Amino acid sequence: MRLLLLTVAALTAVGCGQHRQAARLQRPALPPMMQQQVVNAVNAGDGNIRVRRLRERLAAEPRNVTARLELAAEYGAMGYPELELEHCRIAVERFPESPAAVERLAKSLRKAGSPRQAAEVLTTIVAQQPKPGAETLAWAGILLDEADRLSEGEAMHRRALTLDPRRDYLHNNLGYNLLLQEKYPEAAAAFRRALELNSGSATARNNLGRTLVQMSPSAPPVDAVAQFQRAADLAIAHNNVAAALYEKGDVAGARKELEIALEYRRDLPQILENLRLVAGDDGMPIAMPQPRPSVWQKVGHGFKVAFGTPDVRQKTGTAEAAR
Repeated sequence: MRLLLLTVAALTAVGCGQHRQAARLQRPALPPMMQQQVVNAVNAGDGNIRVRRLRERLAAEPRNVTARLELAAEYGAMGYPELELEHCRIAVERFPESPAAVERLAKSLRKAGSPRQAAEVLTTIVAQQPKPGAETLAWAGILLDEADRLSEGEAMHRRALTLDPRRDYLHNNLGYNLLLQEKYPEAAAAFRRALELNSGSATARNNLGRTLVQMSPSAPPVDAVAQFQRAADLAIAHNNVAAALYEKGDVAGARKELEIALEYRRDLPQILENLRLVAGDDGMPIAMPQPRPSVWQKVGHGFKVAFGTPDVRQKTGTAEAAR
């Protein structure tokens, strides 16, 4: 299992081995005849005005790809993934040049939980198109990566970049593929190129930090910590260094970084969860470190020492004498 990697925007888990989700109530199973009646009702748009209107639009405008994709999304929201997927397939078959149709199909296949099937479908689409666009190639590469077909995924990412070399996320996609293949110097170069094109990409910066940690033979390099810190605050930066070290197999280093992270912030439950995971590996107890004072707290203390009451000055002098 991996530690939770935090992002500055939403503090969500990324790359975690397991995602804990609240249990959902399951619909009671219907007899086959009733199931077919439900499907027929959905197909006809019964009980859903939006579905009925979208179907009417498609009947009047069969080449309207936007309406087709909206209908697919509506079926997905209603809990009919098969119908959503079918309409996405139709959209791609009829509009293979549409990046929106390809992206929607890719996302629907991913949601269906079949990365290998998703990769097969997208690679087939790429093979059938005389000039597949960069978006289509990028999605094919992503799905190939998720299906553990990394060398094929790398080829797709590189093809996408030949068509649109100024897109930072395409360089990031290639870098992530190379990171998975443990081609660390090439991965770092790809992430740096992504950051040259978009210095505000927290994703590329975090990925570069991970790569630099993997490349380092011992302690995490200063550059890796700096990359994580530029994408977030110090607590999240040290947490993310810990995640990279843990992924590398350095449990002791991960614990040290997590303890530093807690010195800066104790309000992130993900950091504590990571520390519990490390404690389960090394068998050592969890000790909450003392919080580090902020810059303003340090400045405030300096003013108290210089201009504060006599007892504050006396305590400071005693401590200095004791040293």
